[in-house]
Amino acid sequence: MKLMIVADDLTGALDSAAPFAMAGLRTEVLRRVAGPVTVDPAVEVLAISTGSRDGTPEAAAQKVAAVLDALPGLPALVMKKVDSRLKGHLAIETALLARRAGRERLLVLPAIPELGRVVAAGAVDGRGVDRPIPVAPRFAPLNIVAPDCATDADLDAALAAGPLGDRLMVGARGLSQALARRIGGAATAPAPRLAAPFRMAIGSRDPITLAQVAALDGIVAEPAPDGAVAPEDAGGAVTLVQMTAGATPCPAPVAGSRFARGVAARLRAAPPATLLACGGETADALLAELAIDRLHLAGDILPGVPLAFARLGDRPLAILTKSGGFGDVDSLRRLVAMVRKDSGSAGTSLPVGATT
Repeated sequence: MKLMIVADDLTGALDSAAPFAMAGLRTEVLRRVAGPVTVDPAVEVLAISTGSRDGTPEAAAQKVAAVLDALPGLPALVMKKVDSRLKGHLAIETALLARRAGRERLLVLPAIPELGRVVAAGAVDGRGVDRPIPVAPRFAPLNIVAPDCATDADLDAALAAGPLGDRLMVGARGLSQALARRIGGAATAPAPRLAAPFRMAIGSRDPITLAQVAALDGIVAEPAPDGAVAPEDAGGAVTLVQMTAGATPCPAPVAGSRFARGVAARLRAAPPATLLACGGETADALLAELAIDRLHLAGDILPGVPLAFARLGDRPLAILTKSGGFGDVDSLRRLVAMVRKDSGSAGTSLPVGATT
């Protein structure tokens, strides 16, 4: 194994691992670790979601420690994937991973130039950021190096400032892209075609995602108030169900769990060829309901929208995920256009060698 990525949520694990798959490295993602981890010797990049972004710092530390205890060891290169808007328990998780990996130097690079998110004057800024977010305080009391980065060249220069193996690399998708340029091989073949039926489950309420849903042409979003999903969808090539606020306040975890159960029941009853799960918590909860824990990653179908493969029962399933704050206003519309263009395909098959 060349690299291990430890992320605090599933969509982060997927979107940070995608650049390595695109660079020709065999890449797998573990949605959750429930016991000793067995790694296929052919896997070159392994990304693991600890599911630790929410909850208390103490709970986050326990989850990260449990994952690290389950691993046979750490490779020479280790990356701590963090949210590009610096959400989550950054300091405690980073400190724990640094100790386990034996790294005293911490290089923090949360910029994603591809998505218009940069680090300037020591703070994350740019698209999707209401006001600059200072980087160093989110990692206090750790001693970090966090250079300003506005371009891919800036990220490349930061990595080139020292040997990769003597630092714990901390960052988001932009860091992954820079690392993939350093350790990757030949680019992979184009991503497989997207087949219908295509089912979209939108749990995120981020303004970026809401704008993407509103921009869809000819598709009416089916509301799921407080996560309540009707037993059957409308059928057809493309459908979208979206979690919305109900008439009375409902705790987000309750609504999210209800939404995942309802969508999963539909998918088991009528398995689609392609699934989009939007929102980190939504994707994680939905795949948990479907008993999908290991995914073979093909790469990006759009920037920030990774394509992975698993099985739903005895059928192959193409899985797209998207963080709520990722993508431009046309992202969902472009995915639907791909499915409609490829709807005459015979279906979606697992890549050669996939074991999910």
